[in-house]
Amino acid sequence: MNNKTLLLILVVLVAVYGLSRLFSGKKEATFSAELIKVDTAAVSSITIDPRGEEAPFTLKKEGEQWIATREALSIKASQSAVQSLLGNLALIKTKHIAAKSKEKWAEYQVADTSGTRVQIFTDGGKLAEDFIIGKFDFQQAPPSQQPMQFQQQQPIITSFIRLSGENEIYAVEGMQIISMGQGFESYRNKDLIRMKREMEVTAFEYRMEDTLIQFQKTPEGWAANGQPLDSMKVENYLNVLRNLPGSDFADDFDELSASQLPQQQLSISGNNIEEPFLITVYRDTTREKPFVIRSNYNPDTYFASDSSGIYGKLFQSVGALEGDSEIR
Repeated sequence: MNNKTLLLILVVLVAVYGLSRLFSGKKEATFSAELIKVDTAAVSSITIDPRGEEAPFTLKKEGEQWIATREALSIKASQSAVQSLLGNLALIKTKHIAAKSKEKWAEYQVADTSGTRVQIFTDGGKLAEDFIIGKFDFQQAPPSQQPMQFQQQQPIITSFIRLSGENEIYAVEGMQIISMGQGFESYRNKDLIRMKREMEVTAFEYRMEDTLIQFQKTPEGWAANGQPLDSMKVENYLNVLRNLPGSDFADDFDELSASQLPQQQLSISGNNIEEPFLITVYRDTTREKPFVIRSNYNPDTYFASDSSGIYGKLFQSVGALEGDSEIR
């Protein structure tokens, strides 16, 4: 059999295979590395159903503001956290399929009841994406060829996700999915105070029923009620206040009874501060963390603290500036 005959046979076989695929109506499965395809500018709401006992919650865009809602609680969401989530959506790409059968869902924690479900809606309430985040794997990266002193071995993070309605489980490397698997608290605005760079504090005042301490910045330095202070200590204290977050929320705090509780206040004013920052502390001894703190910067949120939390940074440190650490 000569080469021409072999070539003719090969061409016929390829043609027969192609025609059989065409008329059978079957197509080769294509692998796409880009799993999530959505115009983030058109996203109007995101529903997240975390694994475990936490209730589902929604992030909804209202005008230029994002609102986080869980059950009866609706508050302004952290804009940076929402923008980070939207940015990470475009980074979800996979290199391989980890498994193709439903029997593997439990192993990778992508079943409807074991994973975190994320639903993305665009304008008009159209469901654009629906997927389930499963488990995360952390593996140490192999050592590089660089000298030991230059090696920075970062762990390889692999996330597993499944598109709703499909059996395939996809492996995604990187940090982009981890933030999406976080709960409601991670999307809350945790700022008690946040000052802009150009804001310069020139005065602050500590007040309670029988105590008033007024701090003023003078040409000679800082003074309290006319008495000179260690200006370096005052500036260090103010640096802590420039960006002060809370950590524990007091969502169950009864605002109606707040006026009956002992209160303390700290007000901060200065150059380029149009409205003074006002922080109010309510002392409720029936709570495990007895100090409930609220600011006019983030007025919809109440934070809980004990003496070692943000309460200590705010008020016990004020007393230390005067040499009286017992002011509380």
